Amino acid sequence: MAKKTKKRRTSLYLVMLVVGLFAGTLVIHGINLRSDVKKLQAQQTELKAQKKALLKEKEEIKVQSEYMKTDQYIEDVAREKFGLVYDNEIIFKAADGIDDNE
Repeated sequence: MAKKTKKRRTSLYLVMLVVGLFAGTLVIHGINLRSDVKKLQAQQTELKAQKKALLKEKEEIKVQSEYMKTDQYIEDVAREKFGLVYDNEIIFKAADGIDDNE
C-alpha cells in the first residue's frame, strides 16, 4: 500500500507542477498584454491628436483655397508680386539706405 500512496503523491506533485507552470505562464502573458495595452492606448491618444491637427490643417487649406478663387486674392498677389496699383494711387518708396524692416 505504501507504493500506491507514493505513486499517487508523485502523480499529484506532477499535476500540481503542470498547473503551477500553466498558471505562471498565464500571469506572465497577462503582464505582457497589459503592457501592450498601455502602449497601444498611448499610441491611440497620439494618433487622435495628430488626426485633430490634420483636420484643422485641412480646414485651413480649404479656407485658403476658397480665398485663392476670389478677385481679392488676385488683386493682392498683383500688388505684392508685381507692384501693380490703381490709376489714382500714389506709391511711396523708402529712400536708399533706409531699412524697410525697422
